[in-house]
Amino acid sequence: MQNTNPIKEAEFKQPNILKHFMNVIKRNDLTHSYIFNGESGSGKLSVALSITMRLFCTNVQNNFPCGKCNECIRISRLEHPDIVFIKPDGRSIKVDQVRFLKSEFSKSAVEGNQKIFIIDQAEKMSTNAANSLLKFIEEPTGNIISFLLTSHKNRILPTIISRTQVVNFKSLPQHVFNQELKSSGVSSTDFNLIGTMTNSAKVAKQWFQDDWFNQLKKSIIRWFQLIARKNSESFIAVSSDILPLVKTPSQKRMAVNMMIQIWRDVLQTKYVPSGSENLKFPQMSGILEKVANHISEQQLIKIIEIILESNRLLSINVQFENILESITLQIMDKLNY
Repeated sequence: MQNTNPIKEAEFKQPNILKHFMNVIKRNDLTHSYIFNGESGSGKLSVALSITMRLFCTNVQNNFPCGKCNECIRISRLEHPDIVFIKPDGRSIKVDQVRFLKSEFSKSAVEGNQKIFIIDQAEKMSTNAANSLLKFIEEPTGNIISFLLTSHKNRILPTIISRTQVVNFKSLPQHVFNQELKSSGVSSTDFNLIGTMTNSAKVAKQWFQDDWFNQLKKSIIRWFQLIARKNSESFIAVSSDILPLVKTPSQKRMAVNMMIQIWRDVLQTKYVPSGSENLKFPQMSGILEKVANHISEQQLIKIIEIILESNRLLSINVQFENILESITLQIMDKLNY
């Protein structure tokens, strides 16, 4: 069940796409199948639901659904019998879910003459499952419109892509994303750092569960402080502070990204001393300035290159502990103050 108003969310996140589709509906030009491609949190589902509400709304106002009639309310809650919505059950869209979809494709609408299918994270269908749906997407029986929502269009079968109209959703503007983070209870001091890792407030909110994000940030800060003092305990910090927090590949990449961002903050502090509003670690401005005053631009760029190289090492499965220890050693070697 949706907890937000799809129309307001779509207007907030993707006003141009929403307005375009309202006009397409007015002209009666909707095609039978769409792929909505964009980052998680970019408003794909809210736009799909808003389009659906516009098709079913009994009190259309200024070419937009009213959002208040019984049809709109049921659609916003994913409770309308002629709206079929599925999303991955765990890590994938299961065979039983695909069977259910296929059976629904062959049925007539319950209350009217139109049915809408919304498949969230459509890239998580297996090849066999996607192939089995292909003929229904290509040649729907009756008045059917399908929306396939994805953050990874490249993982969807080319045969499906060729038979649908692809709509690419732009990333959220920074001020929109920040407002979402604020409403989720995220501190404004973390907005810039989070923005380097995701454009989804939902994903960011998950990182703050059990205080995981803050713990990782604190461990990276302590690692940086020790390195800045050329303290050999920075090696201990790798194994005692950082490694226990990073288990998955995405968590490892986040740790590396934080390391990159803190050194980029040093670079920015060196050349834009008053630009603290753009720092990813604004709470570190004092030590960032001290390091910036004792290190050259060439040294900073080399340090950032050293950390960037770790992404390649991760891709070839070099042990993460070895990567971090190597980074630490090389950075300390570059510091000559």
